Amino acid sequence: MMGLVSSLILTGCGQERLLQLEPVPAYWTAHAFASGQYIEEEVIVEQKKQLLRTCMEKKTVPLPKSYRTLQAFGMVFSLNDLEFQPTPTEVVYLAQGQQLYVSCRSSKTHELRVHRVKAADHPWVRLTKGQDRTPMKAPALIPLTKEQQDRHISTNRDTTAENEFVRDLKPFYGLQLPVSGQLLFVMTESGKEHIIRNIPMSSLHQQAEFYLVSRRHADGSTSRSLTFSRYDWEIMDRQIMTAYKSDLIRMKQYPLPKTLPLNQTIPFVTLQIKGEQMVEEKTLSIRYQPVYRPVDEYQIEAEPTQGMTAYFHPTMTSFEKAKRSEMVTLPNQLSRAIAKELKAVTLEEPQGANTPFSYMTLLEDGNTQTFKVYVKKRANKTDLYLQDQRTKKSARLSGELARQVSEELEEQ
Repeated sequence: MMGLVSSLILTGCGQERLLQLEPVPAYWTAHAFASGQYIEEEVIVEQKKQLLRTCMEKKTVPLPKSYRTLQAFGMVFSLNDLEFQPTPTEVVYLAQGQQLYVSCRSSKTHELRVHRVKAADHPWVRLTKGQDRTPMKAPALIPLTKEQQDRHISTNRDTTAENEFVRDLKPFYGLQLPVSGQLLFVMTESGKEHIIRNIPMSSLHQQAEFYLVSRRHADGSTSRSLTFSRYDWEIMDRQIMTAYKSDLIRMKQYPLPKTLPLNQTIPFVTLQIKGEQMVEEKTLSIRYQPVYRPVDEYQIEAEPTQGMTAYFHPTMTSFEKAKRSEMVTLPNQLSRAIAKELKAVTLEEPQGANTPFSYMTLLEDGNTQTFKVYVKKRANKTDLYLQDQRTKKSARLSGELARQVSEELEEQ
């Protein structure tokens, strides 16, 4: 995809940057989002290319103080057997007067990035008339209908294990959410705060509900769990407290403000068990932060990130069809070493012959870069050359790195 960024950047005396991962449109799918769901038909290729190109731009602008929303899309890296993305990249067209903007949010950073664009470069979007509205700055409570609560009662009953019984859902709140930042649920126990849920904001799903679920289990125990739901798009449940035998969980509720203040922890319920020899007490609070920051959830292991991965493959089809049996996947540490070396190289013409693995593709966060592989064997060492398939520029890996890569390939 030409024009996204310069493929070679000078890095110093006699050296250039050969590493430049980019999204390849053929490896991505893009679908319009309307009425709470994705449209089955994929967008046209030129539009997908432009969406990827725009979201890759480094220059950003602040979110307009007022705007109207035109169209929304979700983009996903489609080679999910090689790299899985839990949620789509959100892309939304915004307009302020006659000025067009594109907002992008990736599932990796959850950062809202806004780009000012020319309407002529996006001819598939109509600058429809309408009133520009000021976006909300913080989550606000919204009234709940009986239908909403009944739907969640039914959902909880469907997902409850056999011989368990959902007693009630309270307290129960509805929220209208802003498009940036994060919502944190905080549990305070013995004076210590623990973040038990981290909810990134979304441009596509701006209504949510959360509540406590009371359940009676087959062994006679009872529990309270916190459930968060966003427009039926996701339901997350986190058990908070369990009472055994004759113990009871007592609950004290606190009213929430109509609009959540910024960066403040606001309690909404305290749960307590009074036993014969001890008292267990936990307070649940909610906090909205307007700027997203990564946080670790209490007692939940973070999803492992794949990071930079190098795939050696005999044909491009092997990679594009994710045929792992035909490829050699290098360990992450070795893959990162290759990427690091390609940041500053001395360009050389490739020498040697093609190997059974004719190509190497670097992959990270849906961005790729493919190189043609050449190997030149000498008496006591092996030279390994990589030629970028976009620029046709090439470089030779350092001796120790080439040795490690060659050993990995020879083992296959």
